[in-house]
Amino acid sequence: MRAIKDGIYATLDVVFAPILLVVATPIFISQVGIEQYGLWILINSILASLSIFNFGINETIIKFISEAKSNANYNEQQKILSSILVFLILLATLVLGLYYIFYFINSFTEFFKFNEVLKILPYAIPLFFIKQIEQALFALHKSHENFKQLAKQSFISKFILYSTQIIAVYIFSQVDLVFLMSSIFAFIYLIIQFLILKKKYGPIFHFKFASYKKFKSMLDYSKWAWFSSTILIFNAHVDKWIVSALLGLKFFAYYAIGVSVLNQLKTILTASVSWIFPRISGNQVSYSNQAKSHLHLTIFVSFAGLFVSFFLEKIDFFFLRWLGSETFQNSKVLLHTFLLLLPVWLMSSASYYYLLGLGIVKRKFFIDLMVLILRVSVAFIAILSLNFKSWPVLFVIPILFEVMLYVLAINKKVKLNIGYFSLLVILNLTILTLRYLNVL
Repeated sequence: MRAIKDGIYATLDVVFAPILLVVATPIFISQVGIEQYGLWILINSILASLSIFNFGINETIIKFISEAKSNANYNEQQKILSSILVFLILLATLVLGLYYIFYFINSFTEFFKFNEVLKILPYAIPLFFIKQIEQALFALHKSHENFKQLAKQSFISKFILYSTQIIAVYIFSQVDLVFLMSSIFAFIYLIIQFLILKKKYGPIFHFKFASYKKFKSMLDYSKWAWFSSTILIFNAHVDKWIVSALLGLKFFAYYAIGVSVLNQLKTILTASVSWIFPRISGNQVSYSNQAKSHLHLTIFVSFAGLFVSFFLEKIDFFFLRWLGSETFQNSKVLLHTFLLLLPVWLMSSASYYYLLGLGIVKRKFFIDLMVLILRVSVAFIAILSLNFKSWPVLFVIPILFEVMLYVLAINKKVKLNIGYFSLLVILNLTILTLRYLNVL
């Protein structure tokens, strides 16, 4: 029962953004046009990619605070959280300071010519750092398995972000001012979250608790978690950069709709099993049950993805009402193609959290790097050499590579039932093929 509740709250943590994005998308398209909408999506993609500066912070908080909590060591929790938050604050101050100095000097010297994207980034980059610090606070909730509080704070944060952007685009119809208003209101809510932190967890954060020695002791885990998360960020966005560069901003806007639907659904359904991460980290799952839990969670999330994928593919009227006739017709093939990939990709969800919880982050980094290289190769070959509209279906190749290598990495530490898992892979691939051929 507790696992079900945690799964629901963890899912709610990530479900608000897609819902609000559904509301925001037609408004942005109608207010600023399809190309400026593509610019908005591209800026958000760049901001997400800037997560290379997170240094694996969120995973580190969950991993080490879960361990300290299981040992009833509150002082250790104070040191861990304070050391990490002080580092994030100092990093944000340094990077923003250097960026604005460069931007100010360049406005006079014109040493570097700013395009439309670079002109908007000064308004958008503060939002990235605000959200990074906020994600560290969310990671604290996860480490304490306080998924109800996580869902509440997540909803308020995302509601403020998207409602601010929707109101701003209505009033100003300018993408730069949309990000400026978002940064201001996101910062105000971040301050509020810090004020209520003590009420929930006591004096768990203070500058005086920060320790360079403590931060350094976590670097071996955090650096590999950071390398891995950096690769995953590029993996999630590199195809967008390739498409926008090779096929233009207009086609990219249609492509972005399809890939965004896939990524948001993947994020939502993956979050439903994220509660296993702090439990694996805190040694709350016995060795004998780890393999069984992994298989059960993988089957659950993959079949959930299959149901959602089937359902959404069959209700085109939803996308038609959401996007409008012209936008939907231009993005329909891409939308349906990306939906085919969802159940297969979800087979890596439970494995992702097992790798983090078991501390297999170094091996995970090298797997993610190989997947990224394969994904880039597939994208370039498909765009430059192949001529069919549903070419993104070829992303099933790097997805399968990720799924199987994750499982093999975990199997070195926890003996999984590879036979059952292989059958699940074959079943999902068979269904994908039949759906692609319009047999199902």
